[in-house]
Amino acid sequence: MRRIFGAADLEEAILGGLVLSAGGSGQASAGRHRRLGEAALAYGGVQFATLDELDDDGAILVSTAVGAPGQGKANTEPRDAVEAAHAVLAASGTKAAAVIPGHVPGLYAWAIAAALGIPVADAATNGRAHPTVKMGGMGLASRPEVKLWQAGSAGGQAPLSVLVHGDLMKTSGVMRAAAIQNGGLINAVRGPFSVGFVRAHGAPGSITFAHGLGEAMLVVTGRERIRAAAEFLKGSAHGGEVTANDVVYRDGFDVGRVSIRTPQGVLVLGVYNEFMTATMDGQRIATFPDMLASFYADSGEAASVSELKPGMRAAIVIASRKHIPLGAGVSDPAVYPEVERAMGEDLVRYAL
Repeated sequence: MRRIFGAADLEEAILGGLVLSAGGSGQASAGRHRRLGEAALAYGGVQFATLDELDDDGAILVSTAVGAPGQGKANTEPRDAVEAAHAVLAASGTKAAAVIPGHVPGLYAWAIAAALGIPVADAATNGRAHPTVKMGGMGLASRPEVKLWQAGSAGGQAPLSVLVHGDLMKTSGVMRAAAIQNGGLINAVRGPFSVGFVRAHGAPGSITFAHGLGEAMLVVTGRERIRAAAEFLKGSAHGGEVTANDVVYRDGFDVGRVSIRTPQGVLVLGVYNEFMTATMDGQRIATFPDMLASFYADSGEAASVSELKPGMRAAIVIASRKHIPLGAGVSDPAVYPEVERAMGEDLVRYAL
């Protein structure tokens, strides 16, 4: 019998997922994530299944949001994710076997699972946040012969919906443009992908990993949560005062740098929606897909890029990519050039 998620699972998903958001989400968004999860649980429950419990040829949907998490001004609702899922299924003539998030927390996947009566599968396209659909493309950015569907939806006073079919690179560009037209963010679903494909090219175990991190943090309080996260991720924590944050919203992304004065030196974090690079006194010490997570130093709560204000005390946990579930998208050379151009930094030499 498949497991059914409950309130305890939701707290683990939020706590671990916000850390693994790599600065894309923080304490300010915890309430929104909690409301999403509670609504899904109340609607009819959320099933959870391992990939081994699903047929290899079963169809999996990927639920995500396209846009800039910190500066985008659009409002999205759970029903937008569900409508996007219906659009992909109708266009592809497919019946979904399960849904996975692009990356955690991924509570919109819970909403889709509850509405469609399908499980959330124990996988994501990556176990840590990534800034572009292509980086979560499970290797398809370099395979233009593979066609997929992508749908986006946003309700509110000025509804917007988009449905596109084609290769990952072209369709992702259309989705990004739609997000910009919607004020910076849109709920989206892509696929369908077979269970076998996700097992081979996605990041199996990502949900269990995020919940395990959340569980490790829940048993302690305050700044001890930073230590617990660092130990779970097999990384190290660097605390200090935020001295600068010049991240701005540009061309559909949050782009810039955050500087923190630590006892070890000046830590500068390069941002492209999420933390992508870390240098200590000018020397590169971590590069996406390495894990870079931010916290309020005193409370131990996850802090987003936009929450890191000059003068506040923050902590950054840095951990090797070796200890995080990752999909084939982060090893695809085609996904890095646009990010390098926007950031003005070398990524591919370190990432690959």
